Amino acid sequence: MVYLFLNADEYLAARRLRALKAAVGDAELAGLNITELEGPQTDAGEILGQASMLPFLADRRLVIVRGYLAHLEKRMAASKGPDSAAHAEAARFLNGLAEVGESSDLVLVEPSLDKRRSPWKGFRLAQEGAPPAPGVQELVQAGQIQIEEQTTPDARSLPGWISQEAKTRQIAIEPQAVQLLAAFVGTNLRQIENELVKLATYARERPITAEDVHLLVSDASEAMVWSLTDALSQRNPRAAMQALQGLRRGDANAFYLLTMIARQYRIMLKVKEAMRSQRGANEYDLAKQLGEKPYPIKKAMQQAAGYSFDELVGVLDRLLEADYAMKTGADPDTEIDLLIAELTRR
Repeated sequence: MVYLFLNADEYLAARRLRALKAAVGDAELAGLNITELEGPQTDAGEILGQASMLPFLADRRLVIVRGYLAHLEKRMAASKGPDSAAHAEAARFLNGLAEVGESSDLVLVEPSLDKRRSPWKGFRLAQEGAPPAPGVQELVQAGQIQIEEQTTPDARSLPGWISQEAKTRQIAIEPQAVQLLAAFVGTNLRQIENELVKLATYARERPITAEDVHLLVSDASEAMVWSLTDALSQRNPRAAMQALQGLRRGDANAFYLLTMIARQYRIMLKVKEAMRSQRGANEYDLAKQLGEKPYPIKKAMQQAAGYSFDELVGVLDRLLEADYAMKTGADPDTEIDLLIAELTRR
């Protein structure tokens, strides 16, 4: 079988490949029946030759090729026409896929393919009488290639993916903990897997809670800073000092705190500016535009509502003053205390 892993997420592709490798058969002989090739360092002849070999004392043979079609696509785009060596190789490869043996699995792992270009659509060679080369699309429709979408889930679908992953692993996790884990980690699926295992080990027999995520997940300190800036935007000095003390108990020093507070206010300013030109935009739209995760964007949208644009610029100027004072002799902790008192003044 020929598989095409399209838009392949590194973690999802690796997990699927582990399953295919396990299907090869005897683990001791697996190394003799699994070949892995890098697209730019191989060619059609080697790939098809490896895929046509019979398995040795095993049930199946597996050939994994990374980035070959994308490499061919670039070569063909750079060539002067359909009489190029790149076009001839592509035609040989695409026509040869029909000959892949029934006992072999050929997996093409591709980060992306342009569906407007020849490898996808098909093409004719310049040589008179040469058969047309089928494109990937035609081979998929004919059942010769099976596409498996190994795409990274987007921010909207990530909580559902985490819930399903936890269910598969028989890990109990509360919905709020799922949301926080998605917000803290983002779409790094390998890190999510590691965090789930760590959280499950900590929780043992009970479900993972939001408090567990706050305690154990590496990005939780950033969320605690958002609690502080929540209190600042609401001009709530009591809540702000409580949040500040919580961060200090976590060994956050004054310079780190100032850096993180400044970062959050810069995000607020960027969100405030973006919302001027995109009325009605949600956190997912703005996160994509600004290159941030949806969680901090959502928080920034809520908090920025408590400030005018000029006020946010003023806060950043005050943070710059605090930074200069701390670096030129002022007591850092005292300067942070004064800063919090000023920013919560109504």
